[in-house]
Amino acid sequence: MKKILFSCIVITILISCNKTQTKKSSIIIEKTEKDSIEKNVEVDLKKIAGKSRIEVDKILGKAETVETFKESSTPCRNKPCEKAYYQKDKFEIIFIDGKADWITVNNLSQYNFDQDKIEIFGLPITEPEFNNPQDVIRWKNIENINEISIFNNGSNKISYAYIKVSTE
Repeated sequence: MKKILFSCIVITILISCNKTQTKKSSIIIEKTEKDSIEKNVEVDLKKIAGKSRIEVDKILGKAETVETFKESSTPCRNKPCEKAYYQKDKFEIIFIDGKADWITVNNLSQYNFDQDKIEIFGLPITEPEFNNPQDVIRWKNIENINEISIFNNGSNKISYAYIKVSTE
């Protein structure tokens, strides 16, 4: 009788331990999956920054629309630039002197508005130069990119990003 009782206790303990381990494992898996979802890279800026339109087309696909850009308050006022739209206006790129220089990335509302989100551009987490949590977070001089700004959509999600590669 003692052997049967002892066997039942041992089996119960083993089953209980296994359930706890399974629960812990599933929590670890869920956390890992969440972290990898959060660290998605929307675009690796280093692959398109300063590149020609032909090179950018290879990364983002062929531009859907290309137009002449000649805004009076920009470097394009005297020498017209090209403005290209990619992936249903997800990316707007102004090519200054033939190079991808001013880059707008739209439709980023799936990402929380915080300074760690610089990773979605293929860049390392870096302390921003300016951080106003209600409006904008801005980094300067990261990996040969002059300025990166992300803007709050009012719901603490990213509305869009504006990148200046080399010109002001």
